Amino acid sequence: MDKDLLKQLTLWHNKNKYEKIINKIIEIPEADRDYDLVCHLARALNNQEKYNEAIHYFISVQEQGQHDPLWHYRLGYAYYYLEQYKEAVVAFGQAVALDPEFAAGSRFLEMSRNAAGRAGNETSPIVNVEKGIKIGNDTDLSEVNKKINPFGLVAHNNGSISMILSVGKYKHHIFQARAEEGFEGNGYDWGSLAAVFLEEKMPHLVDTVRFDPEADMFAAYTHNREAILSFAIAFKEACEDDALINDLFSRAELD
Repeated sequence: MDKDLLKQLTLWHNKNKYEKIINKIIEIPEADRDYDLVCHLARALNNQEKYNEAIHYFISVQEQGQHDPLWHYRLGYAYYYLEQYKEAVVAFGQAVALDPEFAAGSRFLEMSRNAAGRAGNETSPIVNVEKGIKIGNDTDLSEVNKKINPFGLVAHNNGSISMILSVGKYKHHIFQARAEEGFEGNGYDWGSLAAVFLEEKMPHLVDTVRFDPEADMFAAYTHNREAILSFAIAFKEACEDDALINDLFSRAELD
């Protein structure tokens, strides 16, 4: 792919200008679109919630994507939001197999397994190996998940619990208010906001709750169950109070 075009597509993605990405790539004759261009197109379609179209393009470069964890991850992302959880489990599982350190892939794999278990799909819900926690049957976690939607809680095999959010739409106006400073509403920006909230509103948890965001996902985690539950509920309540969350965000620093 042309370096200038790649730079432009990346800039548009960072600014959530997904329609510009789609229109630009569609202008290019299909025969001239390489693997990277097709993946950028499908990724932008994912972000526009056009998941079936995204899958079509991902499958069109399936042979080239077999050894690319990002290809599997983004395909799984489309399946997940279409609620095709069995297919999502397979895709995210392959992404993690190719890159065991792929944190976002691991989180979505566990979310897909949980969702598949709740939906009655033929796959086992995720189980915390060390403590035997099955999310679908854990009343506390299930109740908190209802309260903090669109955030979600995921239990991990190492005993930790994460609070996650696929960024892009929820409270995006908060970040737009400081767009000229470089804030885009990505996972890192959410991490900056959450850090201010934690420091000012729950300082006793500063050394307990940690943040591990990705560009497309906000994530907070800890091995302390009660800490993550109380943080999750309090942070979601803060997000619903526009005056409070805007005040906190005024002190957030660009990562």
